[in-house]
Amino acid sequence: MRSERTAEHALRLANSSSTTTAPSYVCRACRAQAARQFHTSRPVPADEPWHKRMSNYFFGSKESRRADADREEKNKQRIQELADRGGSTQAEKKVDKFGRELDVAAIVDPSINKQYVQSMTWDGLERIGSEQWVRERADQGEQYVGFLPWKRVQLDAAQWQMLLHHVAVEALTLQKAGRDVEQVCWPRVGSAANWEVTRNARLQASVDGGVTVHFGTPADERTILASIPTTLPENATQDQETLVNEVTNAVQGDLAEGEDGGNGKLPPAWMDISLHEPALKMALIKRTLQLTSHRLPDHILTHSATLADLWSHYATPATPAKLAHTKPLQKLATSPQIPNVTVHARRQTPIDREKNVGRWKVIEEELVQRGLPVTGTRFRGAKVGIEKRGREVRIS
Repeated sequence: MRSERTAEHALRLANSSSTTTAPSYVCRACRAQAARQFHTSRPVPADEPWHKRMSNYFFGSKESRRADADREEKNKQRIQELADRGGSTQAEKKVDKFGRELDVAAIVDPSINKQYVQSMTWDGLERIGSEQWVRERADQGEQYVGFLPWKRVQLDAAQWQMLLHHVAVEALTLQKAGRDVEQVCWPRVGSAANWEVTRNARLQASVDGGVTVHFGTPADERTILASIPTTLPENATQDQETLVNEVTNAVQGDLAEGEDGGNGKLPPAWMDISLHEPALKMALIKRTLQLTSHRLPDHILTHSATLADLWSHYATPATPAKLAHTKPLQKLATSPQIPNVTVHARRQTPIDREKNVGRWKVIEEELVQRGLPVTGTRFRGAKVGIEKRGREVRIS
C-alpha cells in the first residue's frame, strides 16, 4: 500500500510539470505499474565490498591461500620423512574415521630415488573421466542376483506337505537352538542334504499351539545346525541349481513312520502348528518363496494362523487365465468319445477357418495381386463398403 501511494504521488508530480492542472485521480492499472517500477525498501549492504569479492574470485581469499600454504608445508614434511626412510616407495596404511584401511601411495622424489624414471607419455596409464570411460562403465550396469528362482515350481497337495514339513523342521530346529530363524534362508554349508534328515523327523503339535520336533537320532539335529552357517557369508545367495535340487529331493519319498501324511485333501494333524510368532511365520514364508517362487497375497498371510492355513492356499491351484486352460475343457479336448469337438485357446476368425481347409494362401495371393488389403483396409479410419455386381467386387 505504501509503494502504491508513493508511486501515485510521483505520477502526480510528473503530470503537474507538464500540465497546468494536476489530475485528481490515477487509475489502478497505472498505480500497479508504477508500484512495480518504484521500490521503497531500504538497501541492504553486502557482506563484502565489490572490489574485495572480485579480488577473492581471481586471487583467492586469505583462507584459501593459508590452506595452500599448509598443504605445501605438509608435502615438504612428507618428502623429508621419505628421505629419512631412505626413499622407500611402499604404500602407507591409514585408517579413516569409519575404520576402513586405506593404502596411500608414497611420494616419489626423483632426487632421492635415482632409479625412478618419469613418464613422458600416457601409455600404460588408466584413463578416468573421458566420455568413452563413462560409456563403458554405464554399459556394465549392476549385477543383481535374484532371491527367487527363475521359474515357478509346480507342486501338488502331497508335495506341498512334504516341502512345508522340510522347511518347518529346519526353522524349528534353529529356534530350539536359540538361533535366529531367519538363518533358514541362508546358503547351506557345502553339499548339505538336509532333506534326508528332515524326512525322518516328526512334528508334534500341542494343545496350546506349541510344537515339538522329534528326530530319529540325536545326530540328525546336529547335522541340520552344522549345515546352516552362524554368520552370513559374502556370497549370501544360492544358485538356482541348488534351490531346484533341494525342492526336488525334499518332495520325494515318504515321511517318518508314524507321521500322519493326510489324504491329500485335508491337512494332517502335525500342521496345526500355531504361527502366532511373526518371526517364525516370516521365516517359513520366505524360505518357501525362495524355494518355489510362489507368492501369497498379504490378506492371506495375515489371516493364516496355522501351517495348515498356508498349506491350503499353497495347494490350491491358480485360476487359469483362459477358459480353454481349465481342466473340464482340456479333458473334453482329449476325450476319444467325441472326436469331432475341438477346443481352441482363442476365438476362431474366418481367416482361421480358411487356413484349416487350406484356402487362405490362395486368397491372400489373389488379394496381393489385385492390390487389395489382405486383412482389413490399408487406410486408417476408412469405411469399407462391398458391393457385389455379378462377378465384380468393388471396394470403396
